[in-house]
Amino acid sequence: MGEHQQLVRVRELANEIIRLRLQDRTTYDELELQNNVELLSRSVVDLVNIMLAEDVDSSTSLKATASKMKMVYNNMHQAGKKDYLHF
Repeated sequence: MGEHQQLVRVRELANEIIRLRLQDRTTYDELELQNNVELLSRSVVDLVNIMLAEDVDSSTSLKATASKMKMVYNNMHQAGKKDYLHF
């Protein structure tokens, strides 16, 4: 997957995370939220380093960023499913 495609994927995942967060009736465990915030912050740092050309291997960093975003998405998606199971 090329860099452009990876960036598009990161953007899609970010939009999905926003969508999940805005859903009504979804609550999140505080520890899960802390971990998600850390992963998102690390993703921002990675992207800034890539944009500033301060990253030696931007391709690998971009793949790692997409993986972090996917982990956050999966965590939030699972939390949303748990909430709906109680109804």
